[in-house]
Amino acid sequence: MEDTLISITLGTFGLLLLANIYFRIHTFRTFNQLSKKGVAFTRAHVFDTALMEREVLVKHPNERALIQKHVRSMKASANISVLCMVVITICGGVLMYYRA
Repeated sequence: MEDTLISITLGTFGLLLLANIYFRIHTFRTFNQLSKKGVAFTRAHVFDTALMEREVLVKHPNERALIQKHVRSMKASANISVLCMVVITICGGVLMYYRA
């Protein structure tokens, strides 16, 4: 049972890690494109779509798709990071229970 759980944990973590690396690379590429075009925004803009609409997308209407793509990849990367931590914590707790 322990070996199976360890294998599932390592497999799940590995897949989530690869997905996170993919989204991080994607985020860095879109960031470079946006910075070359002079588009800048803060963390508040990422989490508040109305603020992003009012302040950033109005100034850069031609870059709307790229900005939204960048924000989506940032959020996906953050969500996958949280999911990695949750999977490791749950599986670690279960493994501690079985070893005791």
